[in-house]
Amino acid sequence: MDVTNRFVARILEKIADYSELLGENEFKVRSFRRAAQTIESLDAPVGELMDRGEAIPGVGKGIAAVIREVIETGESELLKALEAKVPKVLIRLLAVPGIGPKTVGRLLRELGIDSEVKLEAAIREQKIRALSGFGAKTERRIAEALRAARDPNPRHPLAEMWPIAREICRRIERLPGVERCEVAGSLRRVMETVKDVDLAVATRVPERVATAIRDAFGPERIEAAGPQKVVFIYDALWPIPVEVRFFRPEAFGAGLLYLTGSKAHNIALRQRARAMELRLSEYGLETEEAEAPGDAGPFPEEADVYTRLGLPWIPPELRDTAEVFHPERLDRIESLIGPEDIQGDLHMHTRASDGGNTIEEMARAARARGYRYIAITDHSASLKVAGGLSPERLLQHVEAVREVEAKLQAEGGEPFYLLAGTEMDILADGSLDYPDAVLERLDFVIASVHTAFRLDRAAMTARILRAIEHPLVDLIAHPTGRMIGRREGYDVDLDAVIGAAVRHGKALELNASLYRLDLPAPALEQAARAGAWIAIDTDAHSVGELEQMSLGVRYARKAYVPRDRVLNALPPEALLAWLARRRGRPIRR
Repeated sequence: MDVTNRFVARILEKIADYSELLGENEFKVRSFRRAAQTIESLDAPVGELMDRGEAIPGVGKGIAAVIREVIETGESELLKALEAKVPKVLIRLLAVPGIGPKTVGRLLRELGIDSEVKLEAAIREQKIRALSGFGAKTERRIAEALRAARDPNPRHPLAEMWPIAREICRRIERLPGVERCEVAGSLRRVMETVKDVDLAVATRVPERVATAIRDAFGPERIEAAGPQKVVFIYDALWPIPVEVRFFRPEAFGAGLLYLTGSKAHNIALRQRARAMELRLSEYGLETEEAEAPGDAGPFPEEADVYTRLGLPWIPPELRDTAEVFHPERLDRIESLIGPEDIQGDLHMHTRASDGGNTIEEMARAARARGYRYIAITDHSASLKVAGGLSPERLLQHVEAVREVEAKLQAEGGEPFYLLAGTEMDILADGSLDYPDAVLERLDFVIASVHTAFRLDRAAMTARILRAIEHPLVDLIAHPTGRMIGRREGYDVDLDAVIGAAVRHGKALELNASLYRLDLPAPALEQAARAGAWIAIDTDAHSVGELEQMSLGVRYARKAYVPRDRVLNALPPEALLAWLARRRGRPIRR
């Protein structure tokens, strides 16, 4: 089989999940999770790197042996042994958003739940809510999770499905007769969770391509094949339905538009076409007297369809509903943030805490992307699980950041700035993890919640507001704490948080990590409308994760965020002035 980095990472993640569920060594769990994160973000296949003898951060001999086994066989004996110990009903619960291995493990160890019958009985008899730290709300979520686990085609996070869809598309693009392949459907609209993969393929020989897909992905996995489409199941540790639609190159734009959706968007376009005495289909626009589909074309690009209908091209992330056709919404498209507007990335981690690359490696990768600045923001002292820095280590780290900046500046070319910063924990009472004397030495200060998620709404809101009010805090990172498909966010009054950010001139983050996408789109749009600064950051823990900026920007567009409210769309001089003005003193330079 074609073993991708993502496939290897999923194996390692499952080993970590099952180990945590079974109450095994915490260090082992952490090691497998970190290795999975590193491998998924590598730029080259992990097998090739291992063959060349290159060191992979966080991958020791034991994990390397597991990786090698997966590459050679597509399986892991360690995973099989762990899976044999975990009741099937609990494995199914793990696939449901918000139900993690720790929670599931307690059901097994404290209530002896090892079957669906026992789980149903525990819910019915309200035994789960009696467990310390659970309560009625958690019990209801587990009941909902049990119902969701019975779905034969569950939804999966964008973070898991996007790289898989791109890999399938790349494989199809290499097949003879394929001129172009694009990810379509809800993935292209940057939906947070999706059920399947839709791909649009441009070809003049669809039957030949259909045969090639059957041979490439396995005849036994093909559910339908013909001159218009192929439907098959792709196995990525769980079965993923994939539909590939074939379109002539001259009609590809119309086909991609149709397959991207949404249904409401397509209906609105057809109604507009009808008003112009045209018919719109996946093959293009045609006149009422047309003898062949798409006679009002050609439509090799989506923009050709929109232009023929008298509309600007509408980005796919804005197509979830027909609301985009409202004149006020159409007028805002031109002002929205775009990839070309991003000047830097203000949230990333290095080997100093839990990252996989050095300061210099992160800086050079960012500069190669065309950025003009970055902020190095490793974790603070209390987050020991992520190697958080003591005040003394942080100040040493600051000097290391500045040494790398000086080295890059000495090489000439356009100035590239490294801001020495931190991602600092907001403690449960709202106090900060570093004293002011340390924070005053930094260029950029992020404050975020990583612990005590179960505080009630009033306490959590007060906690975050206290951080916003601190004069040395610049940005609140991932403000709801959610992890899509893994955990719900904590209970916080976002209206109050947004209002405080505006009043105090602080920025709120759109964390572009695909598992986070936090702030969520509705709150993100609200914040931008209210006049808050938004920082679109990758929270990258390795060079490869800098790539997340692209989808992060598209998610910001989904929330109609304009470029003039994005902090890291400011040129360096303006950003430094923003930081200096807020501090009442120049940033060190």
